[in-house]
Amino acid sequence: MMKRMLLSAMALYLLLVLLPLPSLWWKESGSDQQEKTPSAGTDGTASLSEGTSSEEDVAVFRLYNEESASIQEVSERDFLIGTLSAEMPVSYHLEALKAQAVAAYTYYSYQRQASREHPDEAIQGADFSSTPWGFPIYYSAEQLKEKWGDAFDSTYEKYAEAVDAVLGKRICYDGQPIMAVYHAISSGTTESAEVQWGTAYSYLASVPSPGDKLSPSYESTVTKTAEELSAALTAVNGELALEGDPAAWIPGAPSLSSAGTVLSLTVGNQSFTGNQLREALGLRSACFTVGYAEGTFTFTVHGYGHGVGMSQYGADYMARQGADYEEILKAYYTGVEIV
Repeated sequence: MMKRMLLSAMALYLLLVLLPLPSLWWKESGSDQQEKTPSAGTDGTASLSEGTSSEEDVAVFRLYNEESASIQEVSERDFLIGTLSAEMPVSYHLEALKAQAVAAYTYYSYQRQASREHPDEAIQGADFSSTPWGFPIYYSAEQLKEKWGDAFDSTYEKYAEAVDAVLGKRICYDGQPIMAVYHAISSGTTESAEVQWGTAYSYLASVPSPGDKLSPSYESTVTKTAEELSAALTAVNGELALEGDPAAWIPGAPSLSSAGTVLSLTVGNQSFTGNQLREALGLRSACFTVGYAEGTFTFTVHGYGHGVGMSQYGADYMARQGADYEEILKAYYTGVEIV
């Protein structure tokens, strides 16, 4: 049963990582960050198999370095500091940083477990690549010294403070760690895993996240000429036919989820999902509206990322309203416990 669950999880993981999510603050500074997607068992939780690895083995993360084609072992503490620095700006509230550290530890611990039970030869049996899909998930202290310069000591100290306060804590549902996915900014309401990925998990339900609407990056726009739109969507669906007046290419309003995710939108003679359009057109999320005027299609996008699980901006907003990290995590992951 466990083998079948893990094989199913790995297949789900490979499918879902095709939905890219840049983390908000790295995108604004010119870099992208990977999107967090499920990689645990078929029930959405993960459990450690007895006897699969020693406690000493589990105490480190094994990262595959694509440039040197080598494996680097990093302690859990150093990894969490390095990945937290890649996921959230130091300006975020300490309680939000703690919440992110717990979510990241839960997520990567069970990606590690699956990888050790079913090693990937492409990364020499490492737990995962340090730069999957070209997005760094971890920065070493040396890299951070180069990045932060004179601000290294104070910046590193705050990240380390957050990690040390929660090191080893995980998010659990019915006694098992969850798929602790997260994203940069929601539409104002997080999306359910069922809508986004087709599988329902009780703890990945749609919940309010009103603070996201206050983000300066909440709304973004992407414009495409008729020629650019036609080329981008024909590459996705070769049966697409766009003829006549471009103003008539999108004949009606999109079908939306309760959180605002575009479920389907008819373009020409074909129907596209919001995620297909997001990927093809480089939109920040699948929550958008579209208008046409003077030869240009304008996509107005709300939020940033897949929208499932914890909103990072929303977590910071909650922390600044007085919530601690456990309250934040329990608000975004329904019915969980922090252990």
